[in-house]
Amino acid sequence: MHEYIVGLDIGSSNVYGAVGKVDIEGEIRIIGITAVKCNGLKKSVVVDIDSTSQSIKECIKNLERMVDISISDVYITLPAGISELVWNKGIVAVSADDKEIKENDVLRVLDAARLISVPQDKEIIGVVPYQYIVDGYDHIIEPVGMSGTRLEVDAQIVMAQSTVVNNLRKSINRAGISIAGEVLQQQAISQVASNKEEINMGVAFVDIGAQTTDISIYKRENLCYTSMVPLGGDNITNDISICLKIPFAEAEKLKTKYGELSKKYDEENRKIAVNAGYNHSIEADLGYLQNVIEARTEEILYYVKDKLEQSKYNDEISGVVIVGGGLALFKGIDEYASKILGKSVKIGFPNYIGAASPVYATVVGIIKDVVSSLRISKNSDEAKKEVSSNSKIKTNINKKENEDSFVSKLKEFFTEFF
Repeated sequence: MHEYIVGLDIGSSNVYGAVGKVDIEGEIRIIGITAVKCNGLKKSVVVDIDSTSQSIKECIKNLERMVDISISDVYITLPAGISELVWNKGIVAVSADDKEIKENDVLRVLDAARLISVPQDKEIIGVVPYQYIVDGYDHIIEPVGMSGTRLEVDAQIVMAQSTVVNNLRKSINRAGISIAGEVLQQQAISQVASNKEEINMGVAFVDIGAQTTDISIYKRENLCYTSMVPLGGDNITNDISICLKIPFAEAEKLKTKYGELSKKYDEENRKIAVNAGYNHSIEADLGYLQNVIEARTEEILYYVKDKLEQSKYNDEISGVVIVGGGLALFKGIDEYASKILGKSVKIGFPNYIGAASPVYATVVGIIKDVVSSLRISKNSDEAKKEVSSNSKIKTNINKKENEDSFVSKLKEFFTEFF
């Protein structure tokens, strides 16, 4: 599968998998995508390795059937909710005799930025460059090719609890799959859910999952804030289940089918048939169901608003992009959220055939980030040589070869990618 890239997004309710390929025009093609139920995670943390591993196996098998390949390694995403950001600076001397900054100098300065005190129970999972500084001149995005004697970087060091990350890795390895590299969830989403201009102006990404809502803020194309609200789509489903006294699975179906935040007065008294279990059917008021949905949705969005205001970047945000399942699929969510958050709101989704849904934003973003970071473009000989020559870059060194992408903790490149 040398010419394919496989991404895996492991969430609290589903494991999403996607297979991408770069065509001769240099464009990414999503040639396989699937979702499998997963019950092994709670609030982005693995609580059952065997169950999670089984869901991963099923997801990989589905992809293999779709694309007719054998999958042995994947790129995964690390959940935003488990991470925290710490500012640090790295400084190195330019090594070349002609004082031209090479790619190796960038790798060294990023590695230097990682030299911070890390708590015993945590580990560094990524480095996000904010700006490069060459001989005192700042706000440089891509220093490679410039001349200088000293290279500095201001960066966000991303840390997470080691046990949480290791249990996620163990689940994948137990499924018989190797991890080719790890991508931050925030970075993956930013690749496909927004454009460069919006990220430069300032944008907040709100990823609403089953049990958590992850929030990340980008300004001038750099990640500057991340947080998490311990509420998600399952809370809405649970409310429906309790209020209507129906099974959780049936409540989930009702949420998906009737989730709408733009009320229609002609449906206030409309009755709908609901399966209450034990071969028993009841009638419920559609208006009452939508009130239940709206009440919890409002609560989640107000928590998001509080997080944005606490971030101190709220005034610099030009808009909010909502991705994920649950709320992102509700009709009228953009207008409803805009009233609460006081910002322009849109639903973010990958612009790829077969994957144009907000639930696939993260998994497709993984593939796009990997492609960008490996500089795979137009099937050129230069690109092939570059991938091959960089195939032995050591683990945990982070690259920012494009202005808006990196692959965190890249364990290996495809030596025989083409």
